[in-house]
Amino acid sequence: MKTLFLTLVIGVSAMCVSGDAARDYRLEEREPFHHTFSNDKAIDVDAVNGSIAVVGDSGNTIRVDAEKVMRAADQEQMQRAKREVVLDVNERDGIAQLYVNGPFRENNNHASQDHGFHEHNDHDYEVTYNFTIHVPRATELTLRTVNGPIRTEETAGKFYAKTVNGAMTMTNIAGSGTADTLNGTTTVSFRENPKADCLFKSFNGKVIVTFQPGLSADLQVKTFNGGAYTDFESTALAAKAEPGELKNGRYVYKSSKSSNLRVGNGGPELRFETFNGNIQILKAGK
Repeated sequence: MKTLFLTLVIGVSAMCVSGDAARDYRLEEREPFHHTFSNDKAIDVDAVNGSIAVVGDSGNTIRVDAEKVMRAADQEQMQRAKREVVLDVNERDGIAQLYVNGPFRENNNHASQDHGFHEHNDHDYEVTYNFTIHVPRATELTLRTVNGPIRTEETAGKFYAKTVNGAMTMTNIAGSGTADTLNGTTTVSFRENPKADCLFKSFNGKVIVTFQPGLSADLQVKTFNGGAYTDFESTALAAKAEPGELKNGRYVYKSSKSSNLRVGNGGPELRFETFNGNIQILKAGK
């Protein structure tokens, strides 16, 4: 029997993000890309337009297959697309990096966690990179794109995955980390329950996470325009307060407006957040 533990609806209309209408480009060219990283234990993919798919397997190398799709109004703009938008390939300290670089980047600081970007109106082309990457299962993943979905399957390493416009789908995984999208559904299924803290998040979309029976964790659940339920028996915990703010000589505390639950004997903190959407915390096999 599913347990309904949070339903909160407020009078705020759903927010959405929409871009300009797609341009009618006359020309299209595609360039394949293949690369193998032999000695790295982690991969960092930082894209802007396009999809990222990662598959864990029993191999001992990171194998990258990608396609650069260029659309342009004319041949001059096509040459600009080829010249101005490039894929930087780097390795450092056991980390393989794929970084889509171009005039939309604010700077070239590859070390920052979230790279800014802005649109230029002085070009008439569009470039998309779509990645399919096979990795050893324990590889640590850092995956970012702006316009496109992220998908992983059969991985077991730590993960940080974030997209703005696209679905977040992680299937039959182990490990722990962050799965976050702004506009799309976050769907995660674990073959082994996480042993460390996790965050599962969407702003405009559902959050659906499936765990194995025997889950033992502390859950923090927050949704504004939606409901949430779990298949797991749980007990309520006291709500956590936000850090105090000093005002007129007194510390003022605010409620976190979350539901806090313990499943089993407790354990890692698993956070589930959405603004416009439902949260489902499911048990495999039910």
